[in-house]
Amino acid sequence: MISEMSIDEMKVLWVVGALERLASLGMIGPDIPLRLSSDAIDTYMEIDNRRNLLFESDFEIAKIFDSLTKTECDPEPDSENIDAVVDLILQYKNERTDLVRFALSHQTA
Repeated sequence: MISEMSIDEMKVLWVVGALERLASLGMIGPDIPLRLSSDAIDTYMEIDNRRNLLFESDFEIAKIFDSLTKTECDPEPDSENIDAVVDLILQYKNERTDLVRFALSHQTA
């Protein structure tokens, strides 16, 4: 499956999957506009294992997220909210263990 995807498709799939994971951790609201299909989860996991090689810079992630918010969100979130979510996505990519530990320690039972 992954071999049939373009690099750009893999990048978008990774960002959508990261947003879904952040929502499941309670780091962002549950109302994200896009979700992975059940068929795409295994592909996401393959891509996620290569996430550090996939993006040339963190700016690419910000651009993809900004583009998704412009096409999928109505109304479009304000720039402060976009910046905050981009920061979380970057933490999820680069510092996942610390982010997950923080999220789990602040969840209520």
